[in-house]
Formats: sequence, C-alpha cells, structure tokens
Amino acid sequence: MASRPSIITRTRPSSAAATANQRSSQARDESKETREQPKEPEHKDPLDQQDFDPTQYIAMIFPSKSSNADKVLTRIKSKLVSMDDDITTLVRQQAEKGVNAKTEFDECKDSILILFEKIRRIREKAAASEQLVHDITREITSLDQAKKNLMLSMATVKKLQMLASSLDHMKTIMARKQYLDVAQLFEVIIKLSNYFEGFRNVAQIAVLLERVVQLRIDLKRQIFSDFDAAFVGGTLRSVVSPLSDSCFAIQVLGPDTQTELINWYCDTQLKEYKAIFRQNQEIASLDSVSRRYAWLKRLLKVHDEEHSPVFPPHWKVAENLCERFCADTKKDISDVLMQTESSIDVKVMLLAIQQTIEFEVKVAGRFSPRNFDDDAPQEQSKFKAIISCCFEPYLHVYIESEDRNLAAMMESYKTSCEAEEEEAVLVSSTDLFLFYRQTLVQCSKLSTNKPFLDLCRLFGKWLKAYSDVLVAKLPKDDKKSYNEDEIKLACLIINTADYCAQTAGQLEEKLIEKIDERFKSNVSFSQEVDAFINVTGLAVKALANIVEMMADSAITVMLKRPWGVVDSVGDQSEYITLIGTSLTNSVTLIRKYLTTQKYLRTFFDKFSESFLNKFHASIYRCRPISEVGAEQLLLDTHALKTILIQMTTVGSHSELSPTSDAKVPPPAAFLKILGKGVLKVEQLLKVVLRSHEPVSGIVETFIMLFPDGDSTAFQKILELKGLKRAEQLPILELYSQRSGAQAEQPSAKQGLATKFKFGKMWT
Repeated sequence: MASRPSIITRTRPSSAAATANQRSSQARDESKETREQPKEPEHKDPLDQQDFDPTQYIAMIFPSKSSNADKVLTRIKSKLVSMDDDITTLVRQQAEKGVNAKTEFDECKDSILILFEKIRRIREKAAASEQLVHDITREITSLDQAKKNLMLSMATVKKLQMLASSLDHMKTIMARKQYLDVAQLFEVIIKLSNYFEGFRNVAQIAVLLERVVQLRIDLKRQIFSDFDAAFVGGTLRSVVSPLSDSCFAIQVLGPDTQTELINWYCDTQLKEYKAIFRQNQEIASLDSVSRRYAWLKRLLKVHDEEHSPVFPPHWKVAENLCERFCADTKKDISDVLMQTESSIDVKVMLLAIQQTIEFEVKVAGRFSPRNFDDDAPQEQSKFKAIISCCFEPYLHVYIESEDRNLAAMMESYKTSCEAEEEEAVLVSSTDLFLFYRQTLVQCSKLSTNKPFLDLCRLFGKWLKAYSDVLVAKLPKDDKKSYNEDEIKLACLIINTADYCAQTAGQLEEKLIEKIDERFKSNVSFSQEVDAFINVTGLAVKALANIVEMMADSAITVMLKRPWGVVDSVGDQSEYITLIGTSLTNSVTLIRKYLTTQKYLRTFFDKFSESFLNKFHASIYRCRPISEVGAEQLLLDTHALKTILIQMTTVGSHSELSPTSDAKVPPPAAFLKILGKGVLKVEQLLKVVLRSHEPVSGIVETFIMLFPDGDSTAFQKILELKGLKRAEQLPILELYSQRSGAQAEQPSAKQGLATKFKFGKMWT
C-alpha cells in the first residue's frame, strides 16, 4: 500500500527570517541587561538646580579672594569642551539607532508576510484533508441513512400490521362485550390511526382509517344499546359489571361521548318526573313544591344504592342529575308563576321559596368541593339560587303584602293606648323594628337585588309614617288640665323617637351590608332619622307645656293676691311654694320615665324659657302693684330662679326649696337662658319699684333698663303701678322729650362722622 502524503509538512525558515529573529533576541537581551544594571548615583550640577543662587555659585568657584581667575576660566573651558564631546557622541549614537530601528521594522514586516503565507498553506492543507475524509465516509453516510429509512419502513409496516390486526381483534372482543379489553385496545387503535393520518393518500391506509371511524360508531351504538337494555323505565335490570366496564370504553371515545351518555342517563331518570309534574296541574302548583324535592331525594337514594357503581366517581353523575333536575324544576315553577301571577298566594309562595332555599342548601352541601386550606376563599356553589332565582320577578307580590301588613300595623298603633306600659319606649316601636328584622332576614334570603331595594324603600315609607303616628300621640295644647299620664306619654314618645332614630341608622347599615353592590348608594334613611329627631323636639316642647300647665294653679294664686295693698315684704309668697311643689312632682316623674340625659337638659332649657315668659306676662295681670308689692315680687323672682336652678339636680324623692343648695352646678347654657329670662322680669319690677315722684327718676330708670323701649311699653308699666291717666301724662311727656333728645344725639354724631369721612371729597 502506498504511504499517504503528510497533511502538514515542516518548512525550514529562511535565512532572512533567522537573522531578523536573532537580532530581535539580541536587542531584548541588551535591554534586559540594561534594566538589571544598578544605576550610578547622579551628581547634579549646581547650574541644573531650580533654586540656583548665583552668589553661592560664585563663592563656590572662588572660595577666597586670592583665588586665580585664570585657573577657574581654564577649568570652565575644559568643561565646555567635555560637554560638546558628550553631545556629539549622543547625536551620533541616536542617528545610528534610527537606522537600526528602520532595518528592524523592515525585517518585522518580512516576518509577518512569511507568517501569513504559512497560515494560508495550512488552511489549504486542512481543506484538502477535510475533503479527503468526506470522500472516505461518503459511502458510510449513505448506508446509515438507508438503514434508518429501512428501520422506519419496518416500524411503519409493523404498526400498519398492528392496526389491521387490532381492528380484526376488536370485532371479536366487542362481540364478547369485553369492554375493559375494548377500552385498552381502542386506545391503541386511536394512537395508531393518529400516526397514519399523514398517510391518508395511500389507498390501503385510507381504508383502514375508515374502518376506525366506523368502529367508533359501532362501539358507541353497542354501548348505548346495552344501557338502553339495562335501564328499562329508569330501573336497572342488568348486571353492573359490564356496564361499569363499558364506561371505560366511553372515556376512550372522548368527552363528547361521555357527556352524551350522562345526558341520556339524566333524561331517562327524569322522564318519570316530567310526566308526573307537568301533566298534573294540581301537583305542579306552588303548594306542591316540596313533593318535587322529595321525589328527587328518592331518586338520589336509588342512584346511590344501585346506579352509582355503574359510573366512575369523577364523572359526577349524581351532581349532573341534580343540575338537570334543578333546570327542569326552575322552568316548571316559572311557568306556574307566570300563569298564576294575578292570583298568587303570598304565604304559599313564601313557603315554596323557603323550601326551595332549604333544598338548594342541602344540595350545595352535598356537592360543594372540599377545601382543605382554611385560608383559601370558599368557592360559590353552582346550586346557590339555581331554582329560587325564578321567584325574583314575582317578589313584588311579597313586597305589596308587607306593605299591607305595615299599613294595618300603623292603624293599630294610632288607636292603641301605650302610656300604661312599663317600658322605656312604646312597645309599638319595638314591634315595628322586630317586624323589620324578620322581613329583612327573609327577603335577603330571597333576593338582594331590585326586590330588596323595594323593601328598603318600603321600610323608609313606614318609618316616616310611624314618626307621624308619634306626633299624633303627643298631648294637645288645647287641654286645660294635665296629669301624670300625659307626662309619662310625652317622655315615652321622646325615648321612642330617640330609639327609632338610632335604630333607623343601624337598620340602614344592615341593609347596605346585605344589598347588592349596584344598589348600595340608593339606600339612605337620613330623612327618616331627621323626622324622628323632629319628633323629639316637638315632644320636648309638649312636655314643657304640660309641666307649665300643671303649675297654672300656683299662677292663679299669684294673680288673686292684691299686690296693690301689700304693705310689707316677708318670705317667699305662697304661690312660689306651690310652683316648687308642682315642679318637684313633675321633674321627679320626668326623671323616672326619660332615659336620655340630653333631652332632659333640652327640657330644662325650653321649660325655663317658656315659664319665665309666662311669669313675666302674669306680672302685667297683677295690676295694680305697689312699690312694696314690686319688692315682694323681686324677692319671689329670686326664689323662683333658685327653684329653677335646683330643678336641674332634683332626685326622685327631693323637694325644691329656695333654702336648699344644688350639689351639682347646672349647665352653662341653661344658666344663660335662665339669666336672660330673670333679667327681663327684674328690669320690669325695678321700674315698678321706682317711685313716680319725682317724675325724672322713673323716666331715667326706664330709659336705663329699657334702652330699646317705647312709650307704649312705658305706659303699660305705669298702668301696672296703678297710676291714673292724669298722673301718667307728665311722665310720658318727659319720657318723650328725653327719648327724642337721645334719638337726635346719635343722628348728630353720625352726621358729623359722615361729614368727616367725606370731607376731602367735597373740599
């Protein structure tokens, strides 16, 4: 055998390249030796120093005055000559180095060209070697590809043979109804047929694929026929095992076939249900809804005991059966509601809804997915409101029924007598909100959409009506006498209105929590709460009027006393004692029945203001009043003020007396109202107390105490003193002069200010 030529041959370097390499090596060695030689210590010339000092340099070259200048000059010239020689030598060396560098650079370029040539030759030899290897292995690659194609053809033929034999064997085991083997073999056939889908253009393969399609149809038909024969009239009359095995074959046929079989089973089982409840109108009515759910309960029991072993658990056949039952039942109930909408019995409908909701809860509990993670959100069941939602369009009948019930309750509240009850609020209010609570809970189970919003509006409507009922129950102002029952009733109405205002706000929050998100903004009881707050104001005013009227007997004693002939001032008058006794009894009852402190303070404010106005008006009815009588009335006014202050702290068994001290100071707002009313009475009595002689004294007193008063008010006070017409004329004339002069004084001052203000404009 001839020896193969060497792929890579060694070449001897040229002489030029060798010379260049040798010189480069010598240059590197010289530079290395130069770097390694120790540096000689440098002796710096004083002339090269930066801080050169000429004086010191002259002193150095002439160390003494006797130094010979010729010697120094000779030494300097010798140094200059030496320096010139050094410079010449350096220039010559530099020139020689420049020539050598250019020579070395040219040699490097030549070396690079030689290197490139070597690389080119290596590439050419590598390409030649690669082509040589390719030529050697060409036949091997061809044989390898042929082997692969042959193995693929053998595998394809083998799969084709398997498909044909499987189809033949499939007919045999199908005839024997060996469905477990059928399921396994048909799964293999499906995989093989999918493999040969790309070979459908081959006639023999196309025929086999058509046989697969036909086999699928035959298998499905055979299994469905078996189920038809097994479930006669919905009752299982066959052995479970073959049917259970056939379900595995159904799974292999695909999810559509599985769903079709489940639907067939549900239709078969519900056929009797449709026949019973759709053909008999009596059983199909709303009052027979419970029968429907009882029928399904029996059906599920039969399914669990007899039919469930037929189907795989993950098919969820029972859940699908219930879902189909709910869909059919929803349609039936919707049809019944549509037909009987005008004559629906609300109680029957509510009972049907309740039974339906209970059924949905039970079914959802049975089929709800188990959540093993406590923190994960619970999935909503598909059975929630699956049937009961059909009642929602007809819940207006229920709302109208509740409207009628509330109307009847309001009529009974108007005529009921509730003052005798031992409760803090009227029982009617608690009954009303209890009814609201029960209705809310019931309606929230039925719907939280539009019907629930209608219920919210219904609640608001009758809350407003109940506030009107409370106003109508207040004691009327036209009565001449009152008793404890009126006080108790007024207190109960105040408590009830306050309770209703608070509970209405809580009811609003609860309704907003329950109602669907779309309708939350439409729920508001602000107007109803304002109505109850207004009722409390009216009730407090009525209570103040009742207590004031119960003290009228004391005012009558005051009016009957001859104030014009009182000749001495003693202790408080009898009528003040009667007022204190009356207020003690009234306030004791009010504290007993009134539960809210803020309304008690409001009562004190309103009563004090109203009663002092009445006391002030009663003084005008006591004419004539002597100066001593006015002094006695001033004393009584102070006693009355003390009694009114003590009224704010009276207990259930204490008495009001001007000599007793209040332990707790009354509120500042009350003292302000009381002081304003007492001051008004004291100003009147101080004018009456002033003698009309001299005339100027009483006039000055009236002007000082009543700066905004007029002659009419002054004349009434003069009549209150018992002055005759002739005695009043000079006093009124002087008052007119004094009041006119005082009226002109501010006008003059205002004119002066105006002139001063606008003086610059007119100058």
